[in-house]
Amino acid sequence: MVDLIPHVGAGTLMESVLLADDRAVRVGAIQALDFDRAIVITHDRWKAETGGIPQFSFLLATAREIGTGGGDDDEVLLLRVEGTAPLSLERDLLGVREEALRDALSRHESPSPSVVLDLDIDPFTRNRISFTGLDCRIIGTFYEQTKDGKLVLDFGHDVDNFYATATYRVYKPVGPGLSAIASYIKPGGDEKIENVRIGAVRYSSTRRRAMASGQDDAPVFVNVYDFIGNKTGMFGMTRMGKSNTMKTVVSRVFAVSENRRSQGNSPIGQLIFDPQGEYANPNTQDGTHLAALGERHVIIYKFGAAGDKSNVRPLGFNFFDPAQVDAVKGVISSALVDAAADYVRAFVQADFEGNPIAGETSDEAVKRKAHATRGRLVLYGALSKADFPVPMKEPEGKWPWRAWVTMRKELVDELENQLGTGHVVRAKSGRQVGVERTSLTTVLDWLIERAEANDLGGKAAEGLKSIVEGDAWRSALPIYTQENQGRQVSGYTKLKPLQSFHTPSSRSDYRSEVYGELVAGRVVIVDLHLGPDSVVRKLSESLASYVMQKQTEVFTSGDAPPQIQVVIEEAHNLFSSAKYKDDLDVWVRLAKEASKLKIGMIYATQEVTGVAHQVLANTKNWVVAHLNNTREVNELARFYDFKAFSDSIISHEDKGYVRLKTMSSPFIIPVHIDKYGRALVNEGRAAAGDPPLLEEGEHSAV
Repeated sequence: MVDLIPHVGAGTLMESVLLADDRAVRVGAIQALDFDRAIVITHDRWKAETGGIPQFSFLLATAREIGTGGGDDDEVLLLRVEGTAPLSLERDLLGVREEALRDALSRHESPSPSVVLDLDIDPFTRNRISFTGLDCRIIGTFYEQTKDGKLVLDFGHDVDNFYATATYRVYKPVGPGLSAIASYIKPGGDEKIENVRIGAVRYSSTRRRAMASGQDDAPVFVNVYDFIGNKTGMFGMTRMGKSNTMKTVVSRVFAVSENRRSQGNSPIGQLIFDPQGEYANPNTQDGTHLAALGERHVIIYKFGAAGDKSNVRPLGFNFFDPAQVDAVKGVISSALVDAAADYVRAFVQADFEGNPIAGETSDEAVKRKAHATRGRLVLYGALSKADFPVPMKEPEGKWPWRAWVTMRKELVDELENQLGTGHVVRAKSGRQVGVERTSLTTVLDWLIERAEANDLGGKAAEGLKSIVEGDAWRSALPIYTQENQGRQVSGYTKLKPLQSFHTPSSRSDYRSEVYGELVAGRVVIVDLHLGPDSVVRKLSESLASYVMQKQTEVFTSGDAPPQIQVVIEEAHNLFSSAKYKDDLDVWVRLAKEASKLKIGMIYATQEVTGVAHQVLANTKNWVVAHLNNTREVNELARFYDFKAFSDSIISHEDKGYVRLKTMSSPFIIPVHIDKYGRALVNEGRAAAGDPPLLEEGEHSAV
């Protein structure tokens, strides 16, 4: 073909990337063409020689002469096969076949189907009826463009011109050509790019021809930075590979984080809420787990952790540790929030920490601290009544645990005079008194009874009055006594369901620890599969809220928050349309504010309809596996061109087979996600400078 406008563009890049002999195979021509769709005419022999043309195959159509130097026709249309199409002469050819069958039937008295249907058509006719039509969607146009002084392969989402159909050749991309299309990233953006393999192109559930022709492993590379700081949705039924994809992404992001660290840049922390324990523990599917990245890099928080492993830590608070009292108050407040009573509101507002406030005098600071210790004493007594185990040792493990409280000497003297010694220990200086763990309720009951009886005198009475008039004491007292203004209240019985949160061995607020690990660029897995549902829910919400709070503090200070990735399962329970109206809900706030706070979010769900439209509309990366009903698929069809894949999403129940749309890719790619395993683990370990994970029976060469 002669160039329509000679010497305009060389077309060498387009030819070398897309149309070279090892990258594309001629399979037909264009029968009909408009701006949206094309009908491709092909032949059974050509399809067989190229390993078949399954539904959703990519095809390339070009009017250029390969190897001629190019011209105005230097562009390639990207097509996607979506079905079959009738050809102009197909009705006539079907008539020929039907007439041949009728003739064969009439020439036999008792013809069997094998005699009639397996008729011997002459080669000429057989060849003519072997042509078929493919109905294709035009996805866009590849063309060459000079950007920043460099020749690049650009892509447009439409067609700016088309020629007579006879001028077009149609090719099936294979091998590196198919990989180049599936991994294509439109140039010119300001975003960082680091391509990593995520899987291989997979057009269909049946893969026999692709495997026989060696076309089953055309690699698909994605820009890993698409997932960092953005929303990624993973949709599909249980056991369809969502978790495998999540682990693959987490491992890839970890490698990027370690490379950033080695270059002196800030790393990326990743927080995984693990309701089934599949991220923290090995499983038969993968043969390994995320924790195999290394104990230095992966920290696991779980209920009942014994502390025998450096990277496995207890999940919960020490409810009897003054340093963790603010977190404890938050959990207790959430348990009491349903009780619409004055004492609940007072408890929520009370100060149990006693930290100094800017602008107050030193005397005011001392009084605030004293009142906080007295409020904690009542709180500890209520916890003891609710059957919370009182620790044997202080958090540091050096001294026996005691509830230290500020109390006047004269009041202590009277207490020991009436109750006897052994209930409290006096500090060597000051007014601090340590109430023994076995005497919490004994001492509290005595103080409450003396206040009600008003039978103390002198400085002992003044000391008791100072205690019972403090806000913290009064706010916690109804929880201990189960009485408020003469009425019976549930009080400490409301605390019993929170026992699972209590970890006597915990030395600090686990939320603070988790956030510190995230800032340090570690992968933190919160293993929730052993905890009660109600506890798990509140604990997850508390941690997510804390992370957002800390990120907000950094953001409002004018600094850039550290980058954090959050992985969430069962998102339909968190991001429903009804919940999305509640601006105070922590998950709603996370969905709305994550990007601003440098929090990337990967969420998984079986129910597209269960996720609020606003969340879906702001999802940048889509990983869609098998869904089993039209309601979910119809909702999905409202985004990008997933509608074209609706039937196959319902019918194809193949683990790991997904339709992938990333932020950098201009079109949907059908992909079989690589299985997460030892090779991917070792890539991450290598990025961190650690030795590879050895196969069983292998020995290190060092």
